[in-house]
Amino acid sequence: MPIDQATTVHGHVAAGFERVREEFARNFAERDEQGAAVAVTLDGELVVDLWGGPADPVRGVPWHGDTRQLIFSGSKGILATALLVLVDRGRIDLDTPVAHYWPEFAAKGKERVTLREVVTFTARMPAVAAPLSQGDLGDPELMAKLLADQEQDLDPRAEGILYGPYATGWIVAEVIRRVDGRTLDRFFAEEIADPLGLGISFGIAPELEHLVARTEYGVGFRDQFTGYFTSEDPLTQRIWQNPVPFPEDEEIWNRPDRRFTLIPAANAYGSARAFATLYGILAADAARPADDRPVLLSRRLLDEARAPWVSKVDQLIDVPMVYGGGGYRLRTNPRPSVDGDSFGHDGAGGSANQAWPRAKAGVSYIMNRLIALGPDDKRASSIVKAVAASMADLGPGERA
Repeated sequence: MPIDQATTVHGHVAAGFERVREEFARNFAERDEQGAAVAVTLDGELVVDLWGGPADPVRGVPWHGDTRQLIFSGSKGILATALLVLVDRGRIDLDTPVAHYWPEFAAKGKERVTLREVVTFTARMPAVAAPLSQGDLGDPELMAKLLADQEQDLDPRAEGILYGPYATGWIVAEVIRRVDGRTLDRFFAEEIADPLGLGISFGIAPELEHLVARTEYGVGFRDQFTGYFTSEDPLTQRIWQNPVPFPEDEEIWNRPDRRFTLIPAANAYGSARAFATLYGILAADAARPADDRPVLLSRRLLDEARAPWVSKVDQLIDVPMVYGGGGYRLRTNPRPSVDGDSFGHDGAGGSANQAWPRAKAGVSYIMNRLIALGPDDKRASSIVKAVAASMADLGPGERA
């Protein structure tokens, strides 16, 4: 059903999903939204495709349906998918030590660290130990060398799960390069994005930069990180100040030198349509009979990848986390609804990208104003709840 183009919201929703449009509009009216998009696929059909606000208020560019947004740590779900393609092909085993594929990684006692530990943040490798500059973040070759040369973190708080923004991505990207010969961005483009027609990439090509929304910090966004960014605790400094992921100058995430480079765990770009389509494919693959030919990943592997592997509170940032065995983040408080078995990965500032196997659905909400990680930001949660309620109201035949 078309939406009144006089409003700030554009696009369409299928019958039964009107409440998603209402919540999306409420984000602009009541929750300090700037520019954003939400998309939902249901059994391969795009049933929600909404966008609104400015993509770049500085240049006066409005958001369009194909606008691409940086999703920060939401990139880890895209990273996991790339890795799992090679696992499904039998070229990588998650329980095999990293050093089997990358011999230099065995240095300083890391010879037994497995890929599964890396992607579930249980490898005691949350960060690069050597001092880094902001410019170093775009040098995967340097990052791989530094990570290979260092030891595991000995801080007792690294026991269990210890999340970090960047290190996992560089380790996975180097393993993919060692096994396949292609860099992560090229591998993802040639094996996943291009064959499936997805507008998703690690980094953005210069000729596509005009499609990218401008990221900005919302009021109070950095305040929630103050303790991490100014702490004198050595472990906190290693993870959250080397370098600070969100420096005072927000422009750093909008500069060409940052957009055009590869930061594997933090700079995937895509439209909401594209992310919803990818996760919809994964949801359908996870729901199909085990002997059916998958579109992207086998049912057997997805059952393993989305089964809870570690469920603990990160002792450093005091956040409960649940990771599946393949690196997807799972819900910490699943509801008895169609989204109770969701997997994917959220991103700093508010984005949410998820696969819902029970409904064979993909859900994506992306935005360019970063607000909060916790209960003060209700934008994504309101959308997810509205999607779940809409699907719950549909009869079995309407969701089949």
